Amino acid sequence: MKVARNSFRGLEMAEPYSLDTRGAGAPEVALVGHILNERVIFPDRVLYPVLGSPVAYCSICLARLGRNVGIVTKIGSDFPKHLLEVFAQVGVRQEGVITTNASTTDELIYHKDGHKTLKFLSRAAKIGYSDIPPNYLESQIIYLCPMDHEIEEATIERLSEGRRLMMADLGGFGGATSEEHPTVKDGMELQRICRFFDVVKASIEDLEYILGIGPSDYEDATKLLLRWGANIVVVTLGRDGAFVSTGERSMRFPAYLEGQGDVLDQTGAGDCFSAGFLSEFLVTQDPFEATLHGNVVTSFVIERTGGACANRMPSKGEANRRAMEMRARLASR
Repeated sequence: MKVARNSFRGLEMAEPYSLDTRGAGAPEVALVGHILNERVIFPDRVLYPVLGSPVAYCSICLARLGRNVGIVTKIGSDFPKHLLEVFAQVGVRQEGVITTNASTTDELIYHKDGHKTLKFLSRAAKIGYSDIPPNYLESQIIYLCPMDHEIEEATIERLSEGRRLMMADLGGFGGATSEEHPTVKDGMELQRICRFFDVVKASIEDLEYILGIGPSDYEDATKLLLRWGANIVVVTLGRDGAFVSTGERSMRFPAYLEGQGDVLDQTGAGDCFSAGFLSEFLVTQDPFEATLHGNVVTSFVIERTGGACANRMPSKGEANRRAMEMRARLASR
């Protein structure tokens, strides 16, 4: 469901909008995309097997933040059962976990220069509209965060027709989590699909891979995505925080750990940013306050390591305390 750009709190209100449209038994947020049996290779160590993917990190983090969340994904019978235990541990709903003939496995390699390389070793089947549990279709938000094009455009279009807010992560649409990236950087795929989404989230890496845009030109990329149909665009900037724009208003939020603290493990940082964003947006419908919370939640994850596990994720109380500190810090500038 596309909503009017000026219908969010913090902007001039032209028409009312409420996220509370879900049916009984629906999760607040339904996440769609493959989960990974992953080998993470750092210059000085290797983690394996590790649960990975945007769906895994974001759903676990959302659950730790107190949200009712369900996932839609496909795995093979060979997927390590112990990697799935964390979902039950934190309360992530699994009605949409479908066992097929293959799992998605990969190697995620972090290089000394800070770049990363992703290599898929096997892939699960694509996810279609019929794979989504009927009650999940009544969720307040559906977040499409594929690894690498496992959700077809026809499914995306059909999902956009319901009374729900749609959000996308561009990593799996030719961005950083995709194995192959567009050779022609004209954003043709994004021009087709942006109109189906209320919120589009991308990293600097995603924009470079898809649009050929450098780190300093993210505002230009944001304007393109808004022109192509998104209502809100959020760009994560790594150590520089995050930038959010609705077209009428834009703002960069510094990282919580800007100029302080050590980054132990960046794996999943962008996905947990999305969790913080979504958790706050469910309450306030304010993309700016949601972006601040996204940065705050990210700060916990990068201080810890171990893959998509509960002890890397903050509780709601922990996140709220840092958010208050961050607001005070920004107000004093």
